Amino acid sequence: MSDRPGARADGARSVAVAGDNHAHIFTGDGVTVVSGSGRRPVTPAENLHALRQRVLADLGQDQVQQQLRSGHPLPVHCRAAPEELTGRRDGARETSAALADGSPLDLAGPLRNLAAVYTKERRSQLLVLGRAGSGKTILVRRFAQAWLESADWTDREPVPVIFSPGSWDPTATSLRDWLIDRLERDHPFLARRVPHERTWATQLIVMGHVLAILDGFDEMAEDLYPPALRQLRAFNLPLLLTSRHDALSGIKPGEGLFPGIELTDLTFDDCAARLDASAGWASVLDRLSSHSGEPAAARLASVLTTPLMLTMAEAFHASGGDPQCLLKLAESSSQDALEKRLLDAFVPRTYDPILNLSVPKRRRWSAERAGHWLGYLATHLRKQKTDAQKPDTRVIGAQDIEWWQLGTTMSLPARMVVSGVLCGLVSGPAVALALVLTSNPQAAVLTMFLNMLAIGLAFGLVHGFASKLKVGGAFKPSRMQIRVRGESRKVRSRRVRESLLPRVGVGLAGGLIFGIVLGGGFAVYAMLLSYSWPVAALLFGNWLVAGPLIGLAAGVIVALVTWLETDAKPEESVSPTDLLRSNRTIVLVQMGVVGLVLGLGYGTAVTHFNGFALGLPSGIGAGLAAAIGGGTLTAWGRWVILVRLWLPLSGHLPWRVNAFLDDARARGVLRQAGAVYQFRHARLRDRLAEAHRQHEQPTEGGSR
Repeated sequence: MSDRPGARADGARSVAVAGDNHAHIFTGDGVTVVSGSGRRPVTPAENLHALRQRVLADLGQDQVQQQLRSGHPLPVHCRAAPEELTGRRDGARETSAALADGSPLDLAGPLRNLAAVYTKERRSQLLVLGRAGSGKTILVRRFAQAWLESADWTDREPVPVIFSPGSWDPTATSLRDWLIDRLERDHPFLARRVPHERTWATQLIVMGHVLAILDGFDEMAEDLYPPALRQLRAFNLPLLLTSRHDALSGIKPGEGLFPGIELTDLTFDDCAARLDASAGWASVLDRLSSHSGEPAAARLASVLTTPLMLTMAEAFHASGGDPQCLLKLAESSSQDALEKRLLDAFVPRTYDPILNLSVPKRRRWSAERAGHWLGYLATHLRKQKTDAQKPDTRVIGAQDIEWWQLGTTMSLPARMVVSGVLCGLVSGPAVALALVLTSNPQAAVLTMFLNMLAIGLAFGLVHGFASKLKVGGAFKPSRMQIRVRGESRKVRSRRVRESLLPRVGVGLAGGLIFGIVLGGGFAVYAMLLSYSWPVAALLFGNWLVAGPLIGLAAGVIVALVTWLETDAKPEESVSPTDLLRSNRTIVLVQMGVVGLVLGLGYGTAVTHFNGFALGLPSGIGAGLAAAIGGGTLTAWGRWVILVRLWLPLSGHLPWRVNAFLDDARARGVLRQAGAVYQFRHARLRDRLAEAHRQHEQPTEGGSR
């Protein structure tokens, strides 16, 4: 398999250009940047090798893939995809027929036939069709793994990367830009810039060094199918697309996409070979083999014709279910009800303590509790949708469990209240404690409640403002790292300049809201104490000026902190937990610097005009409020407030969320896809969401 897409026939021509303390070496494949201090160069080949190792690591952690390699694999049958979907151009029919010649496909093998046909042309594009549960995801993930494990792989060939198109909005973003964004999110080291303002992710995509595997086109919202299909037809880079047949019904006659295969049902022999080794299936298989005239047996046999349902049937039996019960259920139930019954058995089997004795005790969650938490996660994904009034939400059927989005199932007013209450509860008592320490206990209680109310209300409104407008990239995890050394002064200065205006704008807007609310609160409080209206107006005016100034200072400080930020390195691992930890470091540094500088500055100013007794609590309050309030406007801050505190308190998620998600991945319920988690199959996700919704609905008496 030496003639793979991405190979270059031309020689590698290089030109060295000196300037700006860097030597820029332009090659035929991209750009190598060598610092004047002799830093090791970054090359396209180096990035490709790092990307290859990352993708292989993700696939290697997939429990389904491990079972394919160690257990009894299922053959996948296929036929040439229909001509109305592939078209006739560029020999699409012949290529599709050549792909189907390898049926059945051995998922435990290297899939040589599929790879050989794919590599026939430089920038091949293939289509994999099949109904839900037919094995599309298993096939493409195994194809990617076999491709990268091949001894013939070289850095001249594309690296297959799996993307979930459920989060792609083709009306707002081009496919190329969306792929680049996903690549930078899951592999932050590719967000490093090469000369001419292009990132490495952009370089690899446009040069055809990435084979984009779009797994689950049918997971997109239906109204997005037409614009997505238009972009797919115009896309001329390496691509592999999976979908259900009906999702592509909008293709006009004579157009077609590209060559492909359509996965077909398993045969009875396939099912029997897999289930015959299990005691209890023998009598059921006998009835299924001669089901003529017996609707129940025919119905059950039809259910077991997809790899997903066959795997669920094994889980049903392993969890103590009697296969005979499935036959009895088939007598009075539909095929859909049978499939739901099999899906319902998967989580109890996976979390059965007897079958998982090797799992540490701290991770032995009960099947009931695990099912409830997984159901909430599935419901969260199903509720994500595109809405102009809710810019921080996503597309129906989203597949990615992003830790920074987990709290968005709550309504925006609820998130504003929770964020505001936390800011007030922390800042108010701190100010009161400082007043007590400065021998002014009489005013401590009243000041505490006033600060709790004003600060909480102010930052609750700022949270809503940032959520609505998504100003300054609020609530998006940073792809940077915190390092004192590592990049040139020019790169760091450019980063500060780029972030200055957006962050100052956010600071001014937030400071204005903060000043209006806090100043208004003090003014009302003064009027209630019978102070004259000029005094109340003066209090309001002071905060109307002080608020934006504090916000301006906070924005400038946060922008200056970007001097310490640097791009991730290829050797640094990326997982949901890694991304969370790196963002926590950045946010804590920002909070610490903002709180310290603003606290000292504001406290010094108040001390100068009003004395130390008022300056100390004012400085402490301003520093804490700015630090904590600013922290709530970050991805990690929202995670702490909503996912680590509120959702566990309300029973929707466990207290150790990270451990639970990682354990679900290890058990095969979830899989890791770069910086996010995904359910192993959309059918399982949808069933968990449905069961969770039914359980949460009020009973007829109005109680839960």
